[in-house]
Amino acid sequence: MVEVRVCPRCGLPYSYIERRVIGGRVYLYAVHITKVKEGGKSKRRVRKCYLGPEDSYEYVSMMHEREGLRLKGLMNRERIIEYLDAIIRYIETNGNEETLRKIKNRLERALDIVNAKLSKA
Repeated sequence: MVEVRVCPRCGLPYSYIERRVIGGRVYLYAVHITKVKEGGKSKRRVRKCYLGPEDSYEYVSMMHEREGLRLKGLMNRERIIEYLDAIIRYIETNGNEETLRKIKNRLERALDIVNAKLSKA
């Protein structure tokens, strides 16, 4: 059976991932190839979805240095875990009482959701 790869940007199947090197950095694109009939002829239509850098966003991540966040591209499947680890490191060394209470409330809500989903699995 052929594996269907789903584009994280648009949700449609894609044909392959294109890597472009620009200014020494690698950027990823999901390439969607479809065949369409126009005037009795079959033509190939190519559409590309930008998926972000292969590693992390340099400029945007600089804006989040204080929190220790390195924002990742859409193809990084572990990015949410890395974001949570960065938030935990931030909590260990920063935060006033009001911010910590807000974080605690959101983490409790997240944990309730995770527990509910795991109990259904």
